[in-house]
Amino acid sequence: MKSTIILCSGGARSGKSEFAEQLALSLKGRKAYVATGQAFDDEMKDRIKKHQLRRGKEWITFEIPLYLHKNWEQIKNVSDVILIDCLTMFTSNHVFAHGDINTQEDSNRIILEELRLLLQEINNSNDKTVIFVTNEIGLGIVPENKLARYFRDITGRVNREVASAANKMYLTISGVTIELKSQEVHING
Repeated sequence: MKSTIILCSGGARSGKSEFAEQLALSLKGRKAYVATGQAFDDEMKDRIKKHQLRRGKEWITFEIPLYLHKNWEQIKNVSDVILIDCLTMFTSNHVFAHGDINTQEDSNRIILEELRLLLQEINNSNDKTVIFVTNEIGLGIVPENKLARYFRDITGRVNREVASAANKMYLTISGVTIELKSQEVHING
């Protein structure tokens, strides 16, 4: 049976990661948690520690900030349900690893190519459930500076790419989660 892709989105601190974790735990099979965050300061170290404590020991944890597709074989061989938290950090890691904001097109190409390779690996796998977590950051005002606008734009493209590939999509707002994919509107013509 083909793998299932689920996207869980929402604002910062909305409860989307907790929802995604509970969803993963409700499914049968071995669980893998793929953490994309990197601890460059004390605040981020604290955030990561809180996530680890909340998760408990049911998970096989992978810390992979950049090239998820290169590690896919290892991840899929030890798990059936894979939670990737989060696409926003994955995107920011790539933004900072691949050039400056004056070379946006090259950076966009690298990020989207990496994501497409990962989605292809997932689609070539059987009987896996992959749950992506991401932040919905494009609902506010246009950011004041170029880097923030660039990050908002590429994150939107990354989210669209995964949403397009997803079988299900959930949106969490203020701790309330709704399913969106079944309500997607398609315009023919």
